[in-house]
Amino acid sequence: MTAMDYLFAPEVLEIDLAESSATFNPPLSVTSPGEGLAVRPLAREDYDRGFLQLLKELTSVGDISRDAWDARFDEMKQCKGTYFVAVIEDTKLGKIIGAATLVVEKKFIHECGMVGRVEDVVVSNEYRGRQLGKLAVGIMQPLA
Repeated sequence: MTAMDYLFAPEVLEIDLAESSATFNPPLSVTSPGEGLAVRPLAREDYDRGFLQLLKELTSVGDISRDAWDARFDEMKQCKGTYFVAVIEDTKLGKIIGAATLVVEKKFIHECGMVGRVEDVVVSNEYRGRQLGKLAVGIMQPLA
C-alpha cells in the first residue's frame, strides 16, 4: 500500500482538545473520534472517498474532474501554513463523513499578524448527532 499524499503533515493534528473551547460528552479526541472513525488531513486520494459528495451536503460544488481536483490540491498544498482541511473518515467504509477547513490569512495589521477562519464545516447526514461537527471545529481552534 502506498503512502497517502496529504495536504499538510499529519503531525499538525497532534493537538490537545483541552486547548479548544469545546467539551465532549461522551469524550472524543483527535485519536479517538468514535468507533471506526479516524481524523486526518485531506488526502489527494479523498477524491475517490467521497469528499466532494460530502461538500454537496453543505453547498453547491459543481462538476470537478480528477485533473481539476489534482490541480487545486497541488495549489493548496504549495501554500504551506495556509490551508488546513481536516477530514473524518469512516475507516470501515473508506468514506469521508466529516470535514472542516481552516484558512490562515497573513495580515499587515497587528504587527504582521495572522488570522484563521474556520470554513466549510460539514458532517454527513447519517453521522450527525455524534458531536463530530463540534469535534471538527474543536480541532481547528488550537491551530488558528
